[in-house]
Formats: sequence, structure tokens, C-alpha cells
Amino acid sequence: MADKKITIEKLAIIINKGFQSQMDYMDKKFEQVDKKFEQVDKRFEQVATKEQFKSLEKRLEKVEENLGEVKTVLTEAHVL
Repeated sequence: MADKKITIEKLAIIINKGFQSQMDYMDKKFEQVDKKFEQVDKRFEQVATKEQFKSLEKRLEKVEENLGEVKTVLTEAHVL
């Protein structure tokens, strides 16, 4: 095989192409990760926060309390 000589400039171009192809690959993978995180973010938007859950729990307790009072009134009126 003939001994080929390569210039520093050509070597730099070859190395740069290698780095560029690696960067393109990584960019593609990061785009996929970003899309998955967008899906996760959308799911989290549908989940109630602890504060919202506690607020709903308090409201439900009040509804149960009021329902108990209505049941008592209806029982005493011999409707139930």
C-alpha cells in the first residue's frame, strides 16, 4: 500500500466531520427526550396538587356533614 500523507487541514476536516456526525446524533436523541418530557409534563398538568386535593377533601367532608344533617331531618320527619 502506498504511503499516503495527510495534511493537518485535511485531518482537522476529518475529525470535524466525526464530531459533527456525533453532534447530529446527540441532537436527534435529545429531541426524542424533549418530546417524552413534554408528554410527562402534560400528564402532570392533569394531576391535582396536594393543596387542590386537600381543598377537595375539605369540601367533601362538608358535603358529607350536610348530607348527614339532611338524613337526620328526614329521619325525624319519618320520611326515611
